[in-house]
Amino acid sequence: MMQRLYAFLVAAPFWVLSVYAQEPAPSSQQAVATQLPGGATIIYSLGDLEKMDKIELTRIYIAKLTRLYRILQYLPFAKLDPKGPNDLKIPSVQANEKSMKTLEESLRDYIKTAEASLSTITPYADKKQIIDAILFLQAVTNKVELVGLGMSQLIY
Repeated sequence: MMQRLYAFLVAAPFWVLSVYAQEPAPSSQQAVATQLPGGATIIYSLGDLEKMDKIELTRIYIAKLTRLYRILQYLPFAKLDPKGPNDLKIPSVQANEKSMKTLEESLRDYIKTAEASLSTITPYADKKQIIDAILFLQAVTNKVELVGLGMSQLIY
């Protein structure tokens, strides 16, 4: 199982680059993106990302990282954006609600700190490296979202 995950993580950026590098260029400066089925994360093409400056890329990178943080914690429940214990099909008792609230508050604090730090330092990275990181996070997040949406049989 771990070998499959490592193999995917190594191959994912190449798959994304080969699939999305052939999309037509957008007609405006704003990034053209594709929405995946089931409300999954927006996908940017390599061409779209190459046209952006480092500040725009930094915002996208942080958004991709934040999305991954948010969905990984609930992956075992096959519900990526739960509003409460009932969404996770667990008893809606005070202890479970408190745990979810504590988890959300901790994650919100972590994301706030990470966003502040990353928005300061990421623009100093090489543009190509930022783009590669976005494409990698995009591929990993999309796979996690598919698993979370119950489509794991399609990707293993």
